Amino acid sequence: MHACHQGKYLSQGSVLARLRNPESIHRLWLNKFTVGVAWLGLALAILSPPQGNGILVCWMKASTGLSCPGCGLTRSLSCGLRGMFFESWQYHPMGLLILGFFMATAFASLLSTARRQTIASFMRSKAVLFHVLFLAFVVTFVGFGLARALVEFTRLW
Repeated sequence: MHACHQGKYLSQGSVLARLRNPESIHRLWLNKFTVGVAWLGLALAILSPPQGNGILVCWMKASTGLSCPGCGLTRSLSCGLRGMFFESWQYHPMGLLILGFFMATAFASLLSTARRQTIASFMRSKAVLFHVLFLAFVVTFVGFGLARALVEFTRLW
């Protein structure tokens, strides 16, 4: 087999092997960084008013006029926490999904070690599913951000 083709098959094999790797999945979803991000996101959602505070914090929006993939997310989370689901969707369509993930992650972090191990075991038993969900989320999040930026870009011109 040609070396170029070997690299192609090895990289595909490593992707499949990674998707099937049960040991990495709970570390991906329930690591200290992810738990910290979930708690920080919930704290910002609680402290931020749903309509925003009038301060532009996105460097991309400030410098280019184009929204980044996460623009509107804090307001979306804030609205979602307050039961303003339609407004949440308008600020960022993935906000309610992320809010659910943040709440589940924060809740899981409060559980006993034994309960967290039960969750980790379940996630390991469904490793492919959780990896595919993670990849689908990342692709959808980035795809939404790029599509929104493209629409904004065409409006600017």
